Amino acid sequence: MIVVLGAFDGFHRGHALLLDRARALSGRHSSSAANGEWAVVTFSPHPDSVVRGGMFSLFSEEERDLLVRFFNVPHIEKIPFDETLSRTSAEGFIALLESLLPVTGVIVGEDFRFGRDREGDAAYLREVARRKGWLFDKLDSFVLEGAKVGSSSIKKHVISGDVDRARNLLGYPFFFRGRVVSGDGRGRTLGFPTANIEYPEKKILPQGGVYAASVLIGNEWWPGALNIGFNPTFLSSVENPRFETYVLDLNESLYGRTITVFLESLLRPEIKFESSDALLHQMQLDVLRVRDCFREMHARHGDVYCHLSKAFS
Repeated sequence: MIVVLGAFDGFHRGHALLLDRARALSGRHSSSAANGEWAVVTFSPHPDSVVRGGMFSLFSEEERDLLVRFFNVPHIEKIPFDETLSRTSAEGFIALLESLLPVTGVIVGEDFRFGRDREGDAAYLREVARRKGWLFDKLDSFVLEGAKVGSSSIKKHVISGDVDRARNLLGYPFFFRGRVVSGDGRGRTLGFPTANIEYPEKKILPQGGVYAASVLIGNEWWPGALNIGFNPTFLSSVENPRFETYVLDLNESLYGRTITVFLESLLRPEIKFESSDALLHQMQLDVLRVRDCFREMHARHGDVYCHLSKAFS
């Protein structure tokens, strides 16, 4: 079995090249069941959350599992990462890997490190593969517009609200998935009923504001106006930002359901309006922009949204 090793805080366009390489190599060496299979081997939780602590991820475990389906990964092996594993030598990690899977090949990105004090690297794996008769391949980092594509840079774009750039690096829109819980019901009185969505713990927070969004409910897409923030027009003290989405044209309650919201574009910052009428007028303008953005994105990237709906529903 060919394995792709990585921490994989979600999957982006650089990771997609690793997966494509594994898929291609497994197809060329399919004389036996073991040789014809491939898998992703990763860690749970992300190693940085244990080694450095306080890490906020791109995607939750549930979201990462959905992305595995989106990228057509046939098998994923999640190795529990704890203090003991962090002290395991590179040689010990290879032994662990062999105890889990019938390894016949290894594929990594050039920056992958493993083992105690990050002693294992691509050069080490190449030598291990030579001794054991494994296939081995190392892919250079994926560079787009002069910059290396990585989870760190994607996080920075999301945190700053540049979800357009994040989508370009990911290959799909940044998203979150959560259950609809009770809210204040104020949006309904204004004619814009919103779904108050639980946001995953330890997941990076996008910049506050109003976003055009694509909302996946079951296997259907809906345009959505997402507000991330504290509702300053009506609320004076809210500790954590709320994630409230007005799903256009939907005439049913979403309470208790789990939905997925994809951030398409930041429309404007969240501001305090002088009156509910002023807020209502701005929301009407926001909805017009949401419709245009939704129509444009689904026309340009229809195949991506089709694949997402199949993988996520």
